[in-house]
Amino acid sequence: MASQKLPEFVLFGDSLTQWSFYESNQGCGWFLMGKYANKIRIVNEGNNHSYRHLSYTSDTLKANFREIIKRATTPTEAPTLLFTIWVGANDACFVGSREYVPLPAFEENIRLYVDTILSETSMANTNIVLLTPPPINIPDTRYDDGGVDIGPAGAVERDPKQERGYRTYMSKKRYAEKVMEIAGSYDDTGRVAGLHLWRAFVDAALADQNRLGDEDAYTEDRLPGCGLKGAKQFKQGYFDDGLHLDALGYNLVSTALLEVVLGKWPELAPERIQTSTQI
Repeated sequence: MASQKLPEFVLFGDSLTQWSFYESNQGCGWFLMGKYANKIRIVNEGNNHSYRHLSYTSDTLKANFREIIKRATTPTEAPTLLFTIWVGANDACFVGSREYVPLPAFEENIRLYVDTILSETSMANTNIVLLTPPPINIPDTRYDDGGVDIGPAGAVERDPKQERGYRTYMSKKRYAEKVMEIAGSYDDTGRVAGLHLWRAFVDAALADQNRLGDEDAYTEDRLPGCGLKGAKQFKQGYFDDGLHLDALGYNLVSTALLEVVLGKWPELAPERIQTSTQI
């Protein structure tokens, strides 16, 4: 009895990717496993916290990426038809006065990942989707007392836009825009697509709040989940802890990801995948 390995979709990233394989939150990895059952092997290359790294970033994932490429380019391995890269959620977080991984370094890392795949002759049929970081969700209750908590009597009120939460929220937007810019720069290859999850999440929340299409929908003071007074948080089900996603959030990712993949590479539709397993 002889069998040939199924071709692969490799999902690479941080804990957002790793947790996407849980049925409990209906993650996009879990979704793809069902959609492509007996057609494609969906490989979980997401990484969670470890004793070495508090949070995985585009910097700290480089060693993991090299190992994945080493395996994928081994002659005995099945072909990789799709490679998703979903990092930036931790890179964009503020630590002190700067982002965890500054934007220029983040861009350099993403381009390294893309260029490596495009340069591998044994991965000539591998297409790439760059997923942007989603926003975060800061609870409305932060300002339920009518204003910013100014601490002990006599303390000077802080500008909420200078707080870490809001700065990280807007940083995610910048990093998302950079990912889309990077994806667009590879248009001529026909092998790279971008998925603007930050915008997709914000649009979904605006629709839930009956604000999508309003003139002030994208005013920075009122963006869903930004944490400022007057802004509303995402409804329950999109986020688990403000950073990681819950079922509604992952459902959004699954739908958008499949739409991008099939829109650009229709030959990757489940019904068009031909398996050559022999028994």
